[in-house]
Amino acid sequence: WAGQLGDGRAITLAEFVDPRSRKRWDIQLKGAGRTPYSRRADGRAVLRSSVREFLCSEAMAGLGVPTTRALALVETGAPVARDRFYEGNPELEKGAVVCRVAETFLRFGSLELPAERGEGELLEAIADYAVEMHFPELRGLPKEKRDPENRYVGL
Repeated sequence: WAGQLGDGRAITLAEFVDPRSRKRWDIQLKGAGRTPYSRRADGRAVLRSSVREFLCSEAMAGLGVPTTRALALVETGAPVARDRFYEGNPELEKGAVVCRVAETFLRFGSLELPAERGEGELLEAIADYAVEMHFPELRGLPKEKRDPENRYVGL
């Protein structure tokens, strides 16, 4: 655990349920600007890394690896300063935004961050959401498999 989640460039726009398959999907924008999680960074993405993300997600999907899928890649026209080789020489690059979709963007870090901060109510709300939306089979565990001290043991 590194004490932070990613770089804060992604923000979830919506969650929807496909009426035919009943599958749940999250939609995010990555690189659209500052988010509540972008710390001191600008929240922007550059075209170079956004193309790489788009191509890699499609390659992994083509290989049968479950992954985030890129729906769209848009060049923003806004210049973004980045130090490509981390040597103290930032240059302006073309900005971009990736719209991506996944069954969930819930990650281990989604639980670790509130646990680290001592935010027990938030941690419980996220764990309850995870069970309710993504692991409904854990709701009805037989009594002998329930942990009276920790109802999230199956998670």
